[in-house]
Amino acid sequence: MKRTILSFMMLSFFFVAMAQKSELSAAKNNYALFEIGLQTKTTMQKQLALLDLAKVSTDKAILNEKTKDLAELWAYRGIICSSIAVTDTVNKANAESAFKIALEAIAKAKALDTKKEQEKLIESADRNLTIMMQNKGVAAFKRNDFKEAFSSFKFIADVMPKDTLFNMYTAIAATNAKLYDEAIKYYAITIDINSANPSLYQELAKSYLSKVDTANALKTIEAGRIVHPDFMPLILDELNLYLAKGQVSKQIGKIENAVAKDPKNKTLLFVAGISYSANKQIDKAEASYKKALEIDPIYSDAIYNLSVIYINKGNDFIIAANKLPNNKASDAKYAELKGKFTKELSNAMPLLEKARELNPKDLSVLTTLREVYVKLGLLTKASEVKKAIDQL
Repeated sequence: MKRTILSFMMLSFFFVAMAQKSELSAAKNNYALFEIGLQTKTTMQKQLALLDLAKVSTDKAILNEKTKDLAELWAYRGIICSSIAVTDTVNKANAESAFKIALEAIAKAKALDTKKEQEKLIESADRNLTIMMQNKGVAAFKRNDFKEAFSSFKFIADVMPKDTLFNMYTAIAATNAKLYDEAIKYYAITIDINSANPSLYQELAKSYLSKVDTANALKTIEAGRIVHPDFMPLILDELNLYLAKGQVSKQIGKIENAVAKDPKNKTLLFVAGISYSANKQIDKAEASYKKALEIDPIYSDAIYNLSVIYINKGNDFIIAANKLPNNKASDAKYAELKGKFTKELSNAMPLLEKARELNPKDLSVLTTLREVYVKLGLLTKASEVKKAIDQL
């Protein structure tokens, strides 16, 4: 009789253990059916019904001493609840609740899975949560809720730290939310992953400038210039920072050294022209632009900037002429200055016409050319350019 009672007790214990194991099996089976449903495109309601059954099974299994510390159980709980979060696009509260449960389950699974046997399942669960956060982030960004967008994209970037796109999205959202420390962090991460986009250096520098950190902004631009030496916006940003610091001479020194090493580099010569102009060294600026055009006669930026030098020279002459006393004694000097004004604008005119030929829809070129025509009394040509501007 004792032996029979003992057998019943052992059998009873066996069935309890099997019952708890069967909860995990039931969860796995219902999740497998859900995956089949994804392939056969069953309705969302049917998909959620299977996931709910699977979740209920994990609810029971995590309460049992025999199964509560199984990495497999928590991995499945993570994938099941993360799937609910992504699938339920109707009941927001249910999706949010499932998201939180999935987060806890994934963290638990990672802690328990010391042998990395559930790694693929955990990664899939993480991926599900990133899909949900991506949708939230995009929606928040569209409605200008940049803090919510930042929080959503940050979640993805932290889950996938080597993902260039979402680190960049996180930085952009942080910038818009005026979270400049976070913007700096995620722009820097993005550049570390992939430095191929020169604009990232500009954005990182802007974030530093938003914190009035000119030193680090300049370091960032200089780092970008090493990787992207011919990217004009970075070159101009560097020049502007030196201008703001009253240190254009430093920029000029750097450019002159660079030109000495590579005298046939039209971009360096162009930048030298800009730097000299900013430092009021107009003759050197003119010479630099001319050298750039010797290398590339259709370098439109250099053509336009050289024309501006001639226009500015001409304007200086006419301003000086207009300041002369209005008497007969000044007539000769006035005529001389007016002649120099006309000569400089005449030098600018063919350059602007060439610039227009190269960039027929460039508003700056068209506007400047029209002004030159007007000042030279070429009103028919000025009228034609005006029509071209109006048609843009």
